[in-house]
Amino acid sequence: MKLADLQYIPQFDLLAPQLLFRVQHSSARPGTVKIGTRLLLLPPSNLLSGRFDIAGQPVAYFAERPETALYEAICRREAVGISYALMAKRSLLSVQTTDNLPLLDLRPHTSSWPVLHSLRFDQTQALAAEAHAAGFLGIVYKSAQQYHKDCFALWGQALTALRRMSIESLVESGSGNLHVALATALNGSRLPLLP
Repeated sequence: MKLADLQYIPQFDLLAPQLLFRVQHSSARPGTVKIGTRLLLLPPSNLLSGRFDIAGQPVAYFAERPETALYEAICRREAVGISYALMAKRSLLSVQTTDNLPLLDLRPHTSSWPVLHSLRFDQTQALAAEAHAAGFLGIVYKSAQQYHKDCFALWGQALTALRRMSIESLVESGSGNLHVALATALNGSRLPLLP
């Protein structure tokens, strides 16, 4: 998919300070891309495993709400169960933008272009690469997992324009209790919690 395929190319200015949420591993693994001091832990940029990944460019995915971040990362519609052991190794990160960020706004194109929510990532990754080359610092798009919520793919200098607000384990280390946002997403998705 190309930018030229879109009827128009709207820019959305994500104004600072904006609060954003993401689910990530609690500790770095081999190959992890680290952005900032104890801020973002991203998968290697050569994996191209995300909808708007760009070859050779770290991309971080965020949502406007904690539950949306959990639906996008964990409680996806194709999931059949959620591992408690894996949740104990994940954290919910909240950040605040420190600069205004110009993003490509794909939300108006959602109904005309179902490919934007498909698993044909080669199409959406090509679009992201063009948006990056056109000077956008990311993309705002509708969540494929939670109706009417917004998500954000950020790259480049957008990743350095973030300040950590909090990082919370999805499973409390002492009590073993689930984070309230995880409990809400599990309930909403009706997914069982497995060992």
